[in-house]
Amino acid sequence: MSENKSELPITRRTALALGGGTAAGLLLPGGLAQAAAKRGGPLRQSGRLPSLAAIEKILHAEGDMSEGLAHFSIDRDDAEHVKGPMGVEFSGSFEINGDLYFQPLRGGKLAFFNGDVPLKPNELNPFIDALLANGLTFQAMHQHYFDLQPMYWFIHFRGVAAPLALAKAVKGALDATAIPFPQKGPEKPSTPFDARRLAKILHGTATVGEDGVVTVDISRKGRIVIDGVEVNPDANLSTNVQFKPQGKGGDGAAVAPDFSLTSSEVTPVVSLMRRAGWQVHCLYNQETAESPQLYFSHMLKTGDVYELAAEIRKGLDLTHAD
Repeated sequence: MSENKSELPITRRTALALGGGTAAGLLLPGGLAQAAAKRGGPLRQSGRLPSLAAIEKILHAEGDMSEGLAHFSIDRDDAEHVKGPMGVEFSGSFEINGDLYFQPLRGGKLAFFNGDVPLKPNELNPFIDALLANGLTFQAMHQHYFDLQPMYWFIHFRGVAAPLALAKAVKGALDATAIPFPQKGPEKPSTPFDARRLAKILHGTATVGEDGVVTVDISRKGRIVIDGVEVNPDANLSTNVQFKPQGKGGDGAAVAPDFSLTSSEVTPVVSLMRRAGWQVHCLYNQETAESPQLYFSHMLKTGDVYELAAEIRKGLDLTHAD
């Protein structure tokens, strides 16, 4: 009898994901980015990705294209009524979600992928196996918030390959999980919050998702290189903040910033946010072979949505953010 009874069983679906991934993994040009960096500096964003529809078809997920990047939000729609700290309920629309980013390289002939997904404990090691079988790089595994019931963990992973081959490798790894597919965004999202006002306060870009949740992305400035690739900071390397309607008041919210920090920014930002009453839930690296090394810290507080946004902006002012 297996000692790992908590892991997902090796079903036909999982076996196909692993087996198919081996073939896909052969398409990944191992060491290409590092070799390019040695010859003449890191690979940089250039060209265009194939049509968004082509990648959507492979991933079975709706995405969007911005600044040359293809982005896909991966929500755990099977995560319902997840109890969290401070009486906050977490869900696929709020913090139990991940992101997949594709950045074109070499005129669009290649792509860099960087992403993360939320997983149940029994999915973790089967997913790691699927990542490796598909030629992708396992970068990090951690929780974002403590005291979640049930707990969800996040795995970060990356890769370089021809864009569609890379998308197939990513989907091959995702098929080893129970994440629901296809992934579709809400048709007519609405929120009680003024999303434009939140974006203005934070100097970012706001989107409205399910359950009235507003997400604001704030770009990080500066050059970031990961294993021979100069990565667009918007490819999962910048700060983002989620605002969820909370309580009876129209401006009441549960607010969850995910700060992107260098080592010198960690203590100033954490000190400021703690003085303002924010709970700090984690501090971690999410990429390997990264320069400068970035750290990420998820925090949580409830209250007036615009007052909390202003407090976060004070923290962002201590970082190299827009």
